[in-house]
Amino acid sequence: MRYYEVRASQGPWRWSGRYDAEHRWVLPGVDCPRCGTWAGAGAYPTVDLSGTGALAKELEETLLPTTVAEYRRMAAAITPWVAVDQEVTPGCAFGPLRGTASGDFGPLTAWPGWQLLVREDARAALRELPLQGVEAVPAQLQGSRGQLYEVEARPIGRAHYASVTPDSPSCDYCGHQGGFSLATDWALDAATVSSSDVFRVWGTGVMVVSERFAATLDKLGPSDVELREVPTH
Repeated sequence: MRYYEVRASQGPWRWSGRYDAEHRWVLPGVDCPRCGTWAGAGAYPTVDLSGTGALAKELEETLLPTTVAEYRRMAAAITPWVAVDQEVTPGCAFGPLRGTASGDFGPLTAWPGWQLLVREDARAALRELPLQGVEAVPAQLQGSRGQLYEVEARPIGRAHYASVTPDSPSCDYCGHQGGFSLATDWALDAATVSSSDVFRVWGTGVMVVSERFAATLDKLGPSDVELREVPTH
């Protein structure tokens, strides 16, 4: 199986579609006394936290970075609603995208690069195939000329160690596993690649799709995205 990094096109865009939206619930970042303030990446639109009572309201508000203890309290309360492979970290978001949209969208939109949105026809085409790990949740975007869906990407694959340059240490106090940057021509660690047809690279906002996913979208016409084949080592 071949894999491709998905990112917004760097050239002139064919499509006029734009949106301004946020997920309904967001965990705050952490203000750690040892390693400073930080927040990770990741969003799970399939996770509905409306059943968490007062916590749901708390997470709908714009929260400043909080203490390690307060963050752990919130994260623990969310645990029953998330799957094992839905890693929960500071800054993690849940629930559908909500906001506004305008213009016409292509089959696939990767803007910003850590979010994947597909049109109704693209979602229908993907559902006709025996793809694995592909969950598309309706985005609640006022002004949209058609229904758009956010594709959930779980942190499954990891970058090969030779592609990673650490830029901050891990922290035993708050659990931060350290930051890093990826090489321009980074590669996947073959041992971590599963059968999922869409996933996020652990510790980053980088989205990756399989050749089956990419081929389906190609049949629907051009999108304002670039696909870079990612080698596995």
